[in-house]
Amino acid sequence: MKKSLSPLLKLTNFELSRLSKFLFTLMGLTVLANLVGYIYIPMKFMDKINKFTIESSATTEEVLNSLGTLSFYDVTMSLWIVAPIAIGVSGLLFYSVFIWYREWFGKNTFAYRLLMLPVSRMTLFFSKFIVIFIGIFTLISTQIVSLFIGYPIVSAIVDSTYFSSLGLIESMYMHPLFLILFPLEPNYFLILIVGATVLLVMFTLILMERSFASKGILFGIGYAMIALAIVLFPLFLSDIFNNNYLIYSSELVIIEVVLMIIVSISSLFTSRYLINNKITV
Repeated sequence: MKKSLSPLLKLTNFELSRLSKFLFTLMGLTVLANLVGYIYIPMKFMDKINKFTIESSATTEEVLNSLGTLSFYDVTMSLWIVAPIAIGVSGLLFYSVFIWYREWFGKNTFAYRLLMLPVSRMTLFFSKFIVIFIGIFTLISTQIVSLFIGYPIVSAIVDSTYFSSLGLIESMYMHPLFLILFPLEPNYFLILIVGATVLLVMFTLILMERSFASKGILFGIGYAMIALAIVLFPLFLSDIFNNNYLIYSSELVIIEVVLMIIVSISSLFTSRYLINNKITV
């Protein structure tokens, strides 16, 4: 067991070192953009409050009636917080593709040197898969830490009179993106299964293209469409049979999980066949 894990850990560490610069860039962008949002938005709000108070000689009650309060949730919904998340997600999706294709870049293709290593080729596959998830959870952790730093900054800038009593945790639960990305709900494992399935299918498509060139693109598109159809089919059963009570929501979740596991296992076996038999050194 220890011997079988050693190559995986070494390759994962190698892939992680290659990801590190890109990952640190995304982390730095996230922290920097967030800090700007934590400072700029509350300062802009307080300037608006002060300007309205002076120009209108308004009382605190009149100001609240006209401009309301600022909550930390309002700050998290700004582009300063949302945009880095979108960039991080799209960046890692891009890297999921790049992590394979860079091996074939240049005159001396590094892919062949990797494939000639005295380890199972699926070890290389799993190392790339694990590294993407490490990157995802690292960015999620960075964002969570950023929020805990940002809340006291915002509350310190905004006068308590004009700062909503909505807390940090409440703001996180209200945010649609945070509910998906952060482990806030018991069904978070569903998000992980969806992410793992998408990543495995994506890896399979890449290996199909690498194995069959232009034909592989068509094979990959066909495979992706079949996988998507399998996963989405239960969602339309009620409409097909015109019966909203055909499948209960809890049963639908179980069916979807089973189907995604089937698609994931299918992708693993397909990838194993391709990387062992179709991609040659």
